[in-house]
Amino acid sequence: MKEQTTIVGDLVEVLKKSKKWMFVSMVLVGLLAYYLSTSFIQPKYEASTQVLLVTQQEDNRVDSSEVLSSLSLVNTYRVIMKSPAVLEKVKEQVPSAPDPLSDALTVESEEESQVINVFVTANDPVVAAETANVISEVFVSEIPDLMNIDNVRILSPAEIPEAPVSPNVLLNTAIGLFAGFLLGGFIGLLRHVFDKRIRNEQEAERLLDLPVIGSIPTIERRDLKTKNVKEATPQVKGDVSHVRSKKERQSS
Repeated sequence: MKEQTTIVGDLVEVLKKSKKWMFVSMVLVGLLAYYLSTSFIQPKYEASTQVLLVTQQEDNRVDSSEVLSSLSLVNTYRVIMKSPAVLEKVKEQVPSAPDPLSDALTVESEEESQVINVFVTANDPVVAAETANVISEVFVSEIPDLMNIDNVRILSPAEIPEAPVSPNVLLNTAIGLFAGFLLGGFIGLLRHVFDKRIRNEQEAERLLDLPVIGSIPTIERRDLKTKNVKEATPQVKGDVSHVRSKKERQSS
């Protein structure tokens, strides 16, 4: 237990001594992540539209069996929307649509909901919105021929997105800062591992398992300069007022 505590203490000391490396590494890697996110990663925009499965009504009352039937068709409609029967016609109407369109298209529906959400991701916000709207329009027009039932309506058209969904510059920068923190700590740990110098008495006792009976203090350059200046300055003893120069004695 004592040995584990010593290792943790040494690690904490290494991290304290590596604060400069960790700070510099965090700043550099964080700036690099921000620069790459804003300059090299192409932004992507996402537009969404909603399609509603309409339930047939009789005498202004909704038949529960019709609702269950519509819910059971949701998964089928999701597959049809991503099928070539729909996407090929979308490509004909929107030549600038993402390619492959199936990879840029996401079709989702909430549990026990008759609403199908359509998401399209593209490099251009206008293309994303146009493609999402054309997909829903083609889907609505093709369902009567494919399923022999006209129970699909467009609930809300897609609008042009204002902000990109990726890259997440803030998240990437935060990841860069954290990676820089780890990198700085790793550099400090390497410096400590490969530095074989003994820095203080406690470390000497721990490594050599011997008591320290004496130590030589560190002599700085400024201490040597101060000592030399003191030695070069002549020391005049006695009363200076009684000491006359040779010139004064000759004149008298």
